[in-house]
Amino acid sequence: MIVNLFSTANLSSGRSDALSRMIASVSATARARPDIDLRLMILLQCCGEAPADLLSQEDARFVTLLTTPGLVSLSAARNRLLDEGRRLGWMHGDEIVAFPDDDCWYPEGALGYIHDAFARQPDLDFWFCDYASAPVPVDGSIERDASVQDVLRRASSNTMVFRSPIVREIGGFDPELGVGARLNGSEDTDYALRALALCRRTRFMPLPSIGHRDRNTAIRAKYYPSGLLVIARHAGRIPALRSALLRKLAVGSALTARGELKPGTFLAATRDAMGEMRRTRQRSLR
Repeated sequence: MIVNLFSTANLSSGRSDALSRMIASVSATARARPDIDLRLMILLQCCGEAPADLLSQEDARFVTLLTTPGLVSLSAARNRLLDEGRRLGWMHGDEIVAFPDDDCWYPEGALGYIHDAFARQPDLDFWFCDYASAPVPVDGSIERDASVQDVLRRASSNTMVFRSPIVREIGGFDPELGVGARLNGSEDTDYALRALALCRRTRFMPLPSIGHRDRNTAIRAKYYPSGLLVIARHAGRIPALRSALLRKLAVGSALTARGELKPGTFLAATRDAMGEMRRTRQRSLR
């Protein structure tokens, strides 16, 4: 099966070393598993022309570079990558699609395991695991069918992997969500919940088997409004999210009481979330 990876990097951020690590991890998989057809497309932001030394001759065989002189939101970048992939005929058949960040990397065996999981399970449409700065080897013996709470708490752009028909049906990421958009973050959670409603089978490996910097709970208030809105958006059609919505509201109250979240921000986020629930309900009745 073909594995399509879509990533983006802001070259003015000084994170080129992290991007090189991600490319190297994909290249290592290509060498170890020549039976896997790997394709990596990267949108380089704040970049008029791709650096000549970014790719080795070996990497250039499977990496496609796009550039844009300005800075775009994460969702807009991914949507552009998906559009270009479709234009090139990627994802047309039964393929695998993932969205690693530029500072994500695949430890030895991880991409191969994911490829094989999709190849041996024709009904597997969505797979994910956890991530950490010190990732551990995959262990298929503890993989399980994913719950809604697994998706809500652990699905991340760095770890969620899809079968291409699901990606074709979902479409793009919500341009109102994600780093650089109107609401910071949660674009991957929204995408994952949209996928969950369409997937025949979703599997979760409760291990941090993909590399990425650790979660920073100190900045969770920054992503609170988008997280609350996404849960509210899907709570009407996913009953398990109704209790999650109540918990999220309680978390917002606690963050506000501790001074981590401004009262006005919490009230505005709650108002927006309730409005999103009403709009979603109205759309479903049409």
